[in-house]
Amino acid sequence: MEARKKMDEGQTVDFVAAVIPELNLRLRKTELKKDYKNIVNVISQFAEDVIYAKDWRRFEWVMQVVAYVLERGTSELQIVINGLLPKTFSRFKKACNTIEWSHLEARLPLSIQQLILPEGRND
Repeated sequence: MEARKKMDEGQTVDFVAAVIPELNLRLRKTELKKDYKNIVNVISQFAEDVIYAKDWRRFEWVMQVVAYVLERGTSELQIVINGLLPKTFSRFKKACNTIEWSHLEARLPLSIQQLILPEGRND
């Protein structure tokens, strides 16, 4: 069985820009090329903006995209997401009340839940 090729920086930008059109112009800036940290920061900032707008479905979609990129990205991208996402979620949580956050948290993709939820928590 042939191993699936991992998405590099350019493919990640192309994919995210295609499925989240609002990010197309931001992701295509030259300073983002070959910089996973900035790519993930742009996506995270958009997700935070969506939370402040209380657009829960859009936030869920963005998290599905992040989970897909996490699964399909290179090991370098996975390391960046694993390092940045838990910190970003503390900001996301502050933008919601407890009920809203509980709803959003429960609807996150499993790979994202595993990154952000405290160890040993079983719902």
